Amino acid sequence: MRAPALHFLPAFASVGLLLGSAPALAGDTKPMDFHHAVAVRYGTVKLGDVYLQDVFGKQNDVIKVEYSLGFRLFEFNLAAGFGQAMGWLQTADGASSDEHDMLSMYPLEASGTLRLDFFHEQWIVPTGRIGGNYWIWRENWYVPDGSDAEHARSGGKLGWHWGAGGMLRLDAFDQKAASELQASTGIDDTFVVAEYRRSYMPKDAQELHFSGWEITGGLRFDF
Repeated sequence: MRAPALHFLPAFASVGLLLGSAPALAGDTKPMDFHHAVAVRYGTVKLGDVYLQDVFGKQNDVIKVEYSLGFRLFEFNLAAGFGQAMGWLQTADGASSDEHDMLSMYPLEASGTLRLDFFHEQWIVPTGRIGGNYWIWRENWYVPDGSDAEHARSGGKLGWHWGAGGMLRLDAFDQKAASELQASTGIDDTFVVAEYRRSYMPKDAQELHFSGWEITGGLRFDF
């Protein structure tokens, strides 16, 4: 079940269209330029934990903000995200009850990304990454026992991930507007980004685990 609080967030472009090589606008190769960037991504995450799927549904929304620092072919990334899912507590026989349950997730990530950015003003830049992640989570629910007290549990899970995706350079479609944006804001390039990612975390019988896949898309601004 998707969190109502996230329904107003726009879903950006899907994965698939951005992969592959891209034509260059000029034959000269780019210099080894240094850049830093900010990206906002929104998408869907499917967690492998059976309990989470039964209570909160097979897929849920997630939003992430990422900061990147690097060069033309390689960069480092730091990201933080938020996701929230609403569900129903299960009875002893595994059926859904009428008691609300809420899961809040705060993924923290660090990764290195390979960028296949070979040509000047290349339209499409395929990317691949690998890194580590730490998911902070909190589950809280109310049990109608007369006290109206909140019940909760929380924790964190350490793991790793890999991802593959691409970036579509919007500057190529309107170079005049891109030049004006650079002059007024300092933004060198604007991209639509999309990525498929797989996360792996150790499974403990006494804890939730957040292994699974996600598809996200959004906008990225390079400075």
